[in-house]
This record gives sequence, C-alpha cells and structure tokens, in this order.
Amino acid sequence: MRTRLGILVIHNDPVPEAEIWRSAGPDTSVHTARFWTPRPFGTEFTGLDLAELLSGTGLDTAVRQLGDLGVHALGYCFTSSSVFGGTAFDTAFSAHVEELSGGVPTVTAGQAIREELAGAGGGGIAVVAPPWFSDGTLEAISAYVPVPVRQVIRFELPPEWDGIARPDLFDRGARFAVDQAELELQVLRRLGPGIGTVLVPGGGFASLTAAERLRRSRGLRVVSSNSALLRALERRAAPMP
Repeated sequence: MRTRLGILVIHNDPVPEAEIWRSAGPDTSVHTARFWTPRPFGTEFTGLDLAELLSGTGLDTAVRQLGDLGVHALGYCFTSSSVFGGTAFDTAFSAHVEELSGGVPTVTAGQAIREELAGAGGGGIAVVAPPWFSDGTLEAISAYVPVPVRQVIRFELPPEWDGIARPDLFDRGARFAVDQAELELQVLRRLGPGIGTVLVPGGGFASLTAAERLRRSRGLRVVSSNSALLRALERRAAPMP
C-alpha cells in the first residue's frame, strides 16, 4: 500500500515539501496543507499559545484537510514552536492534532530532531543556522536539543542582504538565497575540530544538497529539520508488525 505523509507548512515556505518529496521513497507520497505564518511581519516569533496557534493561523483547518485526505502520519514543519514551547508544546500539539485529524499519528519537527540527536553521543554538535534566526532563537535551540551545542555557524548571505533585520530576511526572500555550494563551503571553512554531527534547524533553510556533499567530503552526519521529520513520519506511518 502506498504510504501517504502529510506536512503542515507555513504559507510562504517552499522548502519542506521540496526536500521531503526529494527524499521520500518511491512508494511514499507527500501532501502539504498550509497555514498562515504565526509571526506578524517585523516581529520575532518567541512562541504562541496552542489554541491561538491553531485558530489564528488556519492551522486547525489544515489539520482537518490532511485528516480527510487520509494521510498515515502528519508532521508540523515549524521548529520554532517547539524550541520556545519545549517538549510540553510537542506533547500537547501532537495530542490535540491527533484528535482533530481523526487519530492520525502526529510529530513536530522539534520532536523529530530530538529523536535523531538522541544517538549523537556526548561529544556535542554544531548548529548551522539560517540567517533569519535571532540570537534568542539559537539560545532556545541549545536549551531544547538533548545534546550539547559546541558551535554555532550562522550562514552568511551576500552583501545585498545587509541592513535587513534578521526576522524579516525570510519574508523578504532570503529563503531563495541559500546557495548550496556556498553553504557547504561555509561549513567546511568554519566547523571546529572533532565535531561529527551538524544540525540544520528550521524547515525553511534549504540544505539537502549541501548535506549530501558534506557527508561525502567529510563524513559528517547532517541532521536537518526536514530529514529528521521525514524519518519520524515514516516510523509513525509504518504498519504495526
């Protein structure tokens, strides 16, 4: 039977479905429902009450759509909700969405990242951050993940993006300006010695091609929001033995 995976994506993010589609197996289809970004332009997202998140963005409608479509597992592609809301948000979100969708197993990108990093060992990781993440968001990520963050590498955009406030970069189009060859080069130049695992948080930060190159050239383990979410969805969609 063909596996149907559903993902919940903010309205102006092109990356999660593109990367998850490219990585999914031939017998898996990926179905996207969108909701409004829970961050007004010009502001920084620092978390939102679950009830307001669901009703104020159209997320509750998106969940019902995927439930009616008949997906086998459902994923939430907005890591910031998890890093600011903590594991309590993950638990509450999954429980509520499973009820709203008619019992579809649900996982957040944050939960998926934590599951992937659980086996990373105690040596610590490097976080390769999108340019639109604030220092506060990076601090929240370090507190949220289950392993020590030894280094943060923030991807640097070309000079034409200078002068735009970090929270506005994504909406202004920087999501289309992440060159994969440049991302690989910046990681190779700046990665500290002895770090074998790299985390790329944020579903809207494209990294699939660069991650594969880094695996081949340096043997790095690259965990991204999108790759982790796909594997978590596959586990939840798998039929019981």
